[in-house]
Amino acid sequence: MSSLRNLAINALRGAGHRNIAAGIRHASYKPFTRPLDLLGIA
Repeated sequence: MSSLRNLAINALRGAGHRNIAAGIRHASYKPFTRPLDLLGIA
């Protein structure tokens, strides 16, 4: 579980988010598309 958390935090930092909590809120507005866009999958 901690490796998934670290992956999420590093993906947010790589996308330019300085505030991790704000980045998580931003990604959770559309939970089925934004995380994939953040990782470059979709």
